[in-house]
Amino acid sequence: MTEGARDLARASVLLDLKRYDEVASLLARIVAAEPEHSRAWCLLAAAHLGAGRYEEAAAAAGRAVTLAPFDDWPYQLASSAQRHLGKITEAISLAEEACRLATDEWMAYICLAQAKLTRKADLPAAERAAVTALRLAPHEPDAHYTAGRVSYAQGKWKAARAHQERALALDPAHSGALNELGWISLRRGGFPRAAWHFTLAARSAPGDSAYGENAEIPVARVLVGVWLAVLMASVALPIALLIHVPRGPAVLGYTLAIALATGYGTVQLWRMPPETRRLLRGHRAGRVLGALYGAGLIEVISVAMTPARALRPVAIGYATAFAFVLIALIITITALLVSRAIRRR
Repeated sequence: MTEGARDLARASVLLDLKRYDEVASLLARIVAAEPEHSRAWCLLAAAHLGAGRYEEAAAAAGRAVTLAPFDDWPYQLASSAQRHLGKITEAISLAEEACRLATDEWMAYICLAQAKLTRKADLPAAERAAVTALRLAPHEPDAHYTAGRVSYAQGKWKAARAHQERALALDPAHSGALNELGWISLRRGGFPRAAWHFTLAARSAPGDSAYGENAEIPVARVLVGVWLAVLMASVALPIALLIHVPRGPAVLGYTLAIALATGYGTVQLWRMPPETRRLLRGHRAGRVLGALYGAGLIEVISVAMTPARALRPVAIGYATAFAFVLIALIITITALLVSRAIRRR
């Protein structure tokens, strides 16, 4: 085996280990010495893709296409790079060429399905490509993962879950499938289960920060639910007093609503992984939630200390002013928190 062949073999091993910077450094030396080596350019493009350097990946893959125009792999790599750069038309064209060159290569159809998946109008074509990939490689986890993503985009939740679960059965550490199951659970309102899926995905791929960020979303959704419940109860209390509901039952109802909201949030957060519960300590969410409960406590104390005559019709203007100032405060705090806490897909 020549030295160049040994370096390529080593680069392939490092690429499998996801040591992308080392691969790129090694391959840069190889292509400098052998600029006509198409496989080296392909491996370099794959390393740049893994590291998220999509401009460099597109350039390396483009060079490989020029050197090996009848090989499908350079087209697959170029398509992936263009898709990440947002150049969907180019990505689809390159993926279609890869499928034309290798009609029995399942990865070419995966590449085409992923490119088509970015446009809603192309979802039927994405489904056909994913079905072809499954037919060619029924035991490949990536084929089921891609088919699951297509089903999710089409609103076929059961099919999406089935595909991702099959991908995990084939590869229990498949971070993409775990992440997709998190989104499916989140859509169905299973916040603790979604948090577990996102956290397991982050553990499987610690180098991908997106999975860790996704784990924050179920926490935010639970807290938003608690905030909205506290908000509605805080709005209902002064209104109940204004329409002459007795003070005792009104405060009791308010306290019960707050207790139920707190219990719901506590149970949901307790069922989540420890990593997600610790987010409350490092983020502003916990502090703002405390401020919201503090505002509610001030409201109850204010109501309890307000003389009964102040809530009679003759004093309705003062009570209304108090209520609306308090409501505005709560809404402002909640709006600020929601805008920072919720991340949409």
